[in-house]
Amino acid sequence: MIKPVARYLLYLPANLFFVALAYLLSPVLAAISLLTGARLPGALQWFSTLDADLDGGVAQGVKGYKADLRGWRLWWQRACWICRNPAHGWQSELLGMPADGSVIVRQVISEPPKNQWYVMETAKGVRFFCWKRDQPLIGGFYLKLWFGWVNKSYDGRNHHYAFQVGPKRRS
Repeated sequence: MIKPVARYLLYLPANLFFVALAYLLSPVLAAISLLTGARLPGALQWFSTLDADLDGGVAQGVKGYKADLRGWRLWWQRACWICRNPAHGWQSELLGMPADGSVIVRQVISEPPKNQWYVMETAKGVRFFCWKRDQPLIGGFYLKLWFGWVNKSYDGRNHHYAFQVGPKRRS
């Protein structure tokens, strides 16, 4: 049986490939969405989120995402949404861990800074983990670190593979 950390590292190259591909294809995917609607057709949706369409930022009230945009502004907003959530579909469907019957075996949450550690197990007994940390920086920013598989299933079917490192502004 492959240990959780080894599995995570084994999946890392595929994840980096799909994330880079999502960034590169985001202008084309956003253009396709202007013809097909806010949900990309078929497997193309895997380049974005499975639990939301390309107007998810509007529906979720994300700062800076506006309703009723058209033309270039709508194209830009959808390209930005893809880059904000690159390859989440791939991370869920291809690299994810099944949510059905999975349980949290261990959970540690501490503050400050916000630090979360989860060990989870699928219905078949396969263990996986999630580590999240919000490392404070200066000027109201923090470094968001997520590794492992997200501790909750956004699409209701899988815990998606997570590899996020980046600055975020506190809201």
